[in-house]
Amino acid sequence: MSTMYTATFTFAKGVFDEKFHALDAEIAQLAKSIPGYLGEEAWENP
Repeated sequence: MSTMYTATFTFAKGVFDEKFHALDAEIAQLAKSIPGYLGEEAWENP
């Protein structure tokens, strides 16, 4: 039996500072290091 995890982050559209982008990159890097990582997707509601 395998286990699957998912995480969803929702943000209001706006201007993000350098701290936000640094944290976002750190989260992505950690996620990619997890065995079985399948990728990430982005979606924007116009």
